[in-house]
Amino acid sequence: MYFVSVTRLRVRSIRFLPAFLLANGGIVRYIKTVNGFAGGMELLDKNLTFWTATVWHSEADMKAFRSGEPHKKAMRNLPHWCDEAAYAHWQQQENTPPDWDIVHEMLLAEGRLSKVKYPSIQQGVMAYPPPKWRKTQRILASKALA
Repeated sequence: MYFVSVTRLRVRSIRFLPAFLLANGGIVRYIKTVNGFAGGMELLDKNLTFWTATVWHSEADMKAFRSGEPHKKAMRNLPHWCDEAAYAHWQQQENTPPDWDIVHEMLLAEGRLSKVKYPSIQQGVMAYPPPKWRKTQRILASKALA
């Protein structure tokens, strides 16, 4: 079994976008080198919304990544940068990321909210629309698989 972690983050203003993208770039470079990372994908959607789906060999592997830099540093800024933030975790047989429709479905069914300082109305009720701009998808391959 593989452990899946998905996130949906909406940057609350374009003025936070450069810092968010810089942090994201560091995280993407880092994640590819982390033990236990099986693969993933990310998507830039409408309204400065970012989706991620990552697959791990274990929950412990994902937690080690989440607690390490540069991810930990970016998470400290998330409450200020974002007005919507949610995540979900589950286990699956496949070592490949789930389709975006499944990511959306599981986020609504099993998701949890991350704290943000300036929550949108949608954040309070987790009424997130499904991803629309799928052509912006980027595959994240583990260096071990590359």
